[in-house]
Amino acid sequence: MGGRMGVIRRGSDVTSHVSTSKCAAGPPCLQHFSVIRSIGRGAFGKVCIVQERKTKKYFALKYMNKRRCIEKGVAANVIRELTLLSKISHPFIVNLWYTFQDPDYMYMVSDLLLGGDLRYHLSQQGKFAEDRAKLYLCEICLAVDYLHQMKIVHRDIKPENILLDEQGHAHLTDLNLATQLEHDELATSYSGTRPYMAPEIYATYLGMEDGYDSRVDWWALGVCFYEMLRGRTPFEFSSRTKPEEAYVTFREFQITYPAHWPTDLIQFLNTTLKFEKDKRIVGLDAIKRHAYTERIDFNSVYNRKPAPVFIPCKEGLNCDPMYELEERILVSTPIHRRRNTNHNSSGRSSSEPHNAALAEVSKAFIDFSRHTMKQNESNGVCKSAT
Repeated sequence: MGGRMGVIRRGSDVTSHVSTSKCAAGPPCLQHFSVIRSIGRGAFGKVCIVQERKTKKYFALKYMNKRRCIEKGVAANVIRELTLLSKISHPFIVNLWYTFQDPDYMYMVSDLLLGGDLRYHLSQQGKFAEDRAKLYLCEICLAVDYLHQMKIVHRDIKPENILLDEQGHAHLTDLNLATQLEHDELATSYSGTRPYMAPEIYATYLGMEDGYDSRVDWWALGVCFYEMLRGRTPFEFSSRTKPEEAYVTFREFQITYPAHWPTDLIQFLNTTLKFEKDKRIVGLDAIKRHAYTERIDFNSVYNRKPAPVFIPCKEGLNCDPMYELEERILVSTPIHRRRNTNHNSSGRSSSEPHNAALAEVSKAFIDFSRHTMKQNESNGVCKSAT
């Protein structure tokens, strides 16, 4: 972790000293980790930096309150995301390492990336140089192509969901809206973040099309690439823009480009952001053949050989500084104390249907360990070889 450890030590005021006696051996549990500090929060829980006691490796731990997830109707999304993440592994995806639960919370332990997301860096720098943005594009292209090979459609590719590691490489995260589609199957839900949603998602919502497929991810990546270079999205929507208005904008609006942009770049973006999905450039093979990207060695990109132009700052968290201030102001029970409290919920006023839903979520939850999976795969190879 190098220079990052200075950051972690400075935040060690919330470090956990949880006893390891309860589950020193056996499946992963919270007591296998030292909680270093919080680095993010959402409606259902927080994200912390943790250190695995056994290996001394650092990870990101996300924990989500089951009851809040049920109340907000997102519990099924969380379970689906865990299921998908347990099946995948890629150098440009934020990979899942462990999952476990207790009566109140679900826990996800993932790769720790402290370089910040692209939304933060765009807010700080306005836009990116072309060679910098182009490397991000190629790395996320590889991640999206891998997901599509696994029949997974991400559906929420945007700068907030692209994280940088310490070296400056890009990683795709957040499969909360992702879905798995079989061959010729279509998705139909109105899912995504509006400025990055493809026209066919709006058309499906408006009853103009039967559904959409993985091509929506390539559209979203094209929007991200344009935004990296321009500092704004190619189509401007407000919070009041109606779906039918957005659809008309896609169909009739002419994307503008700065006069100094290279012709092959403009052609690449034009074909990526085609309104007609059948004319759109989709898939890694098609991207490799395009004049703008045909000279790129994607095997080299996959092996992380091209050096990133931008290296994230190692002396901070690369996030909104207001968050660090709020962390000091907010009064909350640290995760390690909360996990040591009595889990008896008899004092809560919960209805029987709510308790039944809680039991259903706990039953559907998947306990996962990437180390165990790798060991099983290795044992399987050894057995087959003999």
